[in-house]
Amino acid sequence: MPPMPKSRRRPGSKKRHGKRLFDARTEIAKWFEQIGVNPEKDLRYKVLYHYTSTAGALGILQNQTFWTTAHDSTNDKGELVSANETILEVTRKLGTSSSGLPARVLTLFLQNYEKEMIAKIRTAYLCCFSIARDDENQWRRYAGDGKGVCLGLRVINEPGPESRETFSRLFEVTYSEEALRQWFSETLERICSALNRYPITAQNVRAALASISGVAAFASLTTKTADWSAEQEVRHVTIDKSERGVKPSVRTGTDRKEIRYLPVSLRADGKLIALDEIIIGTAQDFDDLRTQFEMLLRAKGYIEGSIEYPRITLSSYVNIPH
Repeated sequence: MPPMPKSRRRPGSKKRHGKRLFDARTEIAKWFEQIGVNPEKDLRYKVLYHYTSTAGALGILQNQTFWTTAHDSTNDKGELVSANETILEVTRKLGTSSSGLPARVLTLFLQNYEKEMIAKIRTAYLCCFSIARDDENQWRRYAGDGKGVCLGLRVINEPGPESRETFSRLFEVTYSEEALRQWFSETLERICSALNRYPITAQNVRAALASISGVAAFASLTTKTADWSAEQEVRHVTIDKSERGVKPSVRTGTDRKEIRYLPVSLRADGKLIALDEIIIGTAQDFDDLRTQFEMLLRAKGYIEGSIEYPRITLSSYVNIPH
């Protein structure tokens, strides 16, 4: 008689007893597609402003790119980590009332967060815009106290450029710890509610952990402390799609610090930057600079009357020495 097999399976048993797998895209992650400022949908802001030096503004128009700075090269030491305390607090609180798959995933998230938060595993390249036009604070901080330029950019309802190496999106920054806590708590509760329907399997744990990590990454990318709130920032974020990362360019800052950056285009297919306005700081020769910008615009192919062609105006901000 042949030996008895170690196990017998009745026909159809695999189908009847197969484990349900958590589908991160259909159950959890589909909401992620709606975050940020989606250029293909109705936008809250039609014009965003970028304050810079005069040389910086001329360079942007000449090259038709913006420099996005690595998050650890910016002037904010709290970049990408300002939300950490709230993220961990909310997760711990929800974890105490969870069981099953949600409890397992939240525990792993807390255990791994220090080494797997987005600031540790990815470099985010940031370019800052503001909803504030002709803003005194930003003239002082970013545009040479009136010796620079403010570029007003139209936000166009069109898909942005695509890249195999990077992902880019516009995000509105939040400065309220309470608003962050409420949003992150509600989102995490929705995720855990969906997870409750699924068993603990290796694949379910991986997929759910990736979803929660994505939510935490979004919170980190869009949160700054209240002392930065005057900037009213909408930021353009670029992140590499692979762990290898993209190779950035490097320049030296005024303090001799190495600054890593990526030049990025805001529009696809080589379209010109859509300008609403060029505001010239008052601590400069307005007529001379207006002529320079007009000549550059013509040289780059800007056509008066088109959606890309800006008006050129003089700032109302006047630097009064104290």
